[in-house]
Amino acid sequence: MSYHECLEGPTGCDGPVGMHPALSGSGERYPRCQEHFDHYVARVQPKLDAIAERYPVQAPGWFDPAFCGERWSDED
Repeated sequence: MSYHECLEGPTGCDGPVGMHPALSGSGERYPRCQEHFDHYVARVQPKLDAIAERYPVQAPGWFDPAFCGERWSDED
């Protein structure tokens, strides 16, 4: 592969171009050079971490399912 195949290139490309996974967990893979992939991770990972902190898989201790008849997940 060449730098011309980088999704965000060719400007600023550095390193080999490879098929990198989307951080969203979708299973999609996109061609990016190592430099652009590093920038992508630095840009997107903090947002994903904030979402995971705000909406954890397990219900937080303060969550009361009796309040307003809500539930945390479909298994509850």
